[in-house]
Amino acid sequence: MLNSHVLPKIGDMPIDRIQYSTLAGLLATLDCSAKTRNNIATVIRQPFVLALRDGRIKDNPAQHLANAKVQKEPPDPFTIEEAEAILGYLKNEPVFHNYFELAFFSGMRTSELIALTWRDIDFQRQCARVNKASVAGKLKSTKTHSYRDIELNSRALEALRRQWQRTGLASGYVFINPKTGSPFENDKVPWRPWQHAIKIAGVRYRKPYNTRHTFATLNLMAGANPMWVARQMGHSTMKMLLENYSRWIDLADKQREKSKIEQLFDGKCANSVPKNTEMKISIGYLSDILVEAGGIEPPSESPLQSVLHT
Repeated sequence: MLNSHVLPKIGDMPIDRIQYSTLAGLLATLDCSAKTRNNIATVIRQPFVLALRDGRIKDNPAQHLANAKVQKEPPDPFTIEEAEAILGYLKNEPVFHNYFELAFFSGMRTSELIALTWRDIDFQRQCARVNKASVAGKLKSTKTHSYRDIELNSRALEALRRQWQRTGLASGYVFINPKTGSPFENDKVPWRPWQHAIKIAGVRYRKPYNTRHTFATLNLMAGANPMWVARQMGHSTMKMLLENYSRWIDLADKQREKSKIEQLFDGKCANSVPKNTEMKISIGYLSDILVEAGGIEPPSESPLQSVLHT
């Protein structure tokens, strides 16, 4: 990035002669996305920070370079029917079938999936420890720089058990490239079978990362506690989950609240509600409040299980 975008423009200039207008003009001429522009700005800032510390310049002209606003791509999850169709057409490529089934039903990031090792999997406790990510072939900490233990539902466990038969004894990594016999170099390795399966299944194309969004929305629509979903996905705050998935949380809330009033209409007179029904409503309402406040842990088996077995 430094060689291709920065050095050809200002590489021959003495660093103490470079001004803010020089750098701002360089960024303005770039024909690239806002995200790429911000990455280049980050690279530009670094040598000026060092030069200032070394006393080679009195002022840092790069410190005023502002990042461009990046429009975040909204979640575009698959339906359960679309997910099943894609997986159905991947069965003739078992490694990628297992990979994407785990992606759909675990909520892990693609960088976390390809870094997963068998030491991270606990079949007895039905959980996995997510403590690293593979980016450009190098192992790094997770996006939030912390580890998390995630619960594995039946579909995620099935995918891992099938994959164990292939790599459980031969390698430390869960997923091995069937062509090279080495761990996935990056998250682009599964793209070819992914693209082919989506095309054959007749499903509208989305990037593989949307498997993660699918896990979140399926669980939320099944009535899972948003706090539990946030922990599973490794969100550092509830705010992040609410910003990304508020639409699906609202839909789940509406369905749950509507079902409460429908209970009253089910063969009962609105003006004559039996006492036991009133008690059920009160208990249900209190339970909802406690769960939403985080005071009650959700059941170990997520509500998504009922969807997966229907």
